[in-house]
Amino acid sequence: MEIIEKQVPLNFNLFLVGDQHIGSIMSHRSGWLKMCDMVNSTYEGIKSHNNFVIDHGDMCEAISIDDPRYDMQVTTAEGSQLFRQRKQAIADREPIKDNLITILKGNHEHKVIRHGNLTKEVCEKLNVPYGTVSCVIEYWNRNRLLFKHYTHHGFGTIKSIAHPTIRRETNRKISLMQKFDSKFGDCLINSMGHTHQLIVCQPESKLYMTTDNRKIKQKYTEPKKVTGYIEPNHRWYVNTGSFLKTYGMGIDSYGERFGYDPVELGFVVILVRDGKIAPKNVRRIRLD
Repeated sequence: MEIIEKQVPLNFNLFLVGDQHIGSIMSHRSGWLKMCDMVNSTYEGIKSHNNFVIDHGDMCEAISIDDPRYDMQVTTAEGSQLFRQRKQAIADREPIKDNLITILKGNHEHKVIRHGNLTKEVCEKLNVPYGTVSCVIEYWNRNRLLFKHYTHHGFGTIKSIAHPTIRRETNRKISLMQKFDSKFGDCLINSMGHTHQLIVCQPESKLYMTTDNRKIKQKYTEPKKVTGYIEPNHRWYVNTGSFLKTYGMGIDSYGERFGYDPVELGFVVILVRDGKIAPKNVRRIRLD
């Protein structure tokens, strides 16, 4: 775990990305390049140097030949050797290295830790802070703490077989929130990758009753607090999506063989304005 202090302006964009899986032919390379182009361009009135990125890990497939998921059919030339995946990971992040706040270590990279810490080596090459598997990021505007952010590569699963779709999607959001609600209680944003799902849960107000001057009144909790303990319903929760396809023509990936449902490819962008986050400013970016 690490604690990272990041100096930011009052207006900036925060790109939450992850799970590129270099080394698999199912990796959505054009989607990754689109994300990099967005970071290196003016986005929603913010110039590129104020577009910041957190890479949530699993940048490489890092599946060795003795792994049951290994399949020559879906392994690219870069996937045949770990050092080639590392080389490609560095090259793919070179255009956005000045925008990267941190890169986290994913479970795929950790699985081959006996060969060295691939994620740390990439970070050192790019001069980017190494976030380990999780970290707390503090966003500071000079001497003012704007908010904190707990970010983790991800763990477990997020799934539901409930029907109809609205219940299934609600269950997934609840599952995401439950992963974080007892972790770091002073973090306004909680984000993870790993499950390849593109989910955003925004703060919700709760109705409660009061008495005042012998009258009964309705009031709502207000999600305004950004320091100290933040009530779980007043935090943001993000699952960052991925750049790994499940289905491809003429190919059967391990995801398809295991019967995984299709997932939305993409990432999340948070637009911070005047040091604050508004619901309309947290966007799921879907990739074709």
